[in-house]
Amino acid sequence: MPEDMSGTRVVVDADLCEGHALCIQLAPEVFDLSDEEIAGAAPMGGQWDQGTWDAVKSAVDACPRQAISLLNTSTKGQ
Repeated sequence: MPEDMSGTRVVVDADLCEGHALCIQLAPEVFDLSDEEIAGAAPMGGQWDQGTWDAVKSAVDACPRQAISLLNTSTKGQ
């Protein structure tokens, strides 16, 4: 069963990102590189399919500076 990621945002810490671009290689539909060579994430959040979320999670794990995180913004159950 697919995981519910509807309340999840992908966040890139610009202070940590060194522009290695592994995230772009793993999930090009989500990440891009600015002119300053800092990664950014598209704001779509939970609207991606499970395969895209799997790629995002791989990018989180692969980031050598641990600059990418998943932030749960859902208030469900609170």
